[in-house]
Amino acid sequence: MITALAFALSLMLADAQAAAAPPPEAPPASEGEPLPPGAPTDSYELSAWCYGALDEYLTIYERVKPDLRDIDHMFGTPVVEDEPYQSDMAAARVELKMIGGAVTEAEKASPRPISEDGVAAIKLGRAIWSVAEAKPRRDLARAWMLWALPDRCDSNAKELTQRSLLFGRALNYNVTPAPPPSAPAPAPAAQPPSDVATPPAAAEPAAQASPTADTNVPVDAPMNAGGAPAAAAPAPAATDPAIPPYPTPTQGTDQPVAAPSPQP
Repeated sequence: MITALAFALSLMLADAQAAAAPPPEAPPASEGEPLPPGAPTDSYELSAWCYGALDEYLTIYERVKPDLRDIDHMFGTPVVEDEPYQSDMAAARVELKMIGGAVTEAEKASPRPISEDGVAAIKLGRAIWSVAEAKPRRDLARAWMLWALPDRCDSNAKELTQRSLLFGRALNYNVTPAPPPSAPAPAPAAQPPSDVATPPAAAEPAAQASPTADTNVPVDAPMNAGGAPAAAAPAPAATDPAIPPYPTPTQGTDQPVAAPSPQP
């Protein structure tokens, strides 16, 4: 009896533990087209690899376009477009631009040069088409139709862009810009020492009267160049009308002309 009760109790405990246990995890969803062997694992190099593979895919499209039309006519297609796979090519160009932007942002945010690694990864991505491109064009067209860009390329590029933008802002925040050079201040004008007295200005000498000037000279009297009254002209000497003037010598002779004797 005790054994039966113990067995029943153990079953009840087992059912309770099973009910409390979380449900089993669902299997992970498929990530779409997987990455081929040899694809880079680094986020930046993987974006560069995806860029090279997708860019070569778009380049091959122009070469195989006539074969794509023939294949569509042969097997039929529900999509009617002016160009074969026109909408797919438009979406591929948009994705190529997005992946290229992620590569550029990562190079700008990196504290060291990484562009050489990116160029090598792009060449590696283009090289996945080398085997198909060596075959006839119709076989290349079939390989082109079966290829799809791995889904990891899209999600990785978006994550890389976000991280690069955040890291780039952090780098710019930590770098303190140098202050711009300021213009030199003008030198102050030289000032005389405060303990040296400025000499007074020389007084202009007052005008003094000439010691030879006559203070009783009339105001309207003529003055000479020195400011003194001009000397009066000598009065003409009085002559006697009965005495003739003294004769002057004649030009060209050394002897004076004899004066006539006075008449009685």
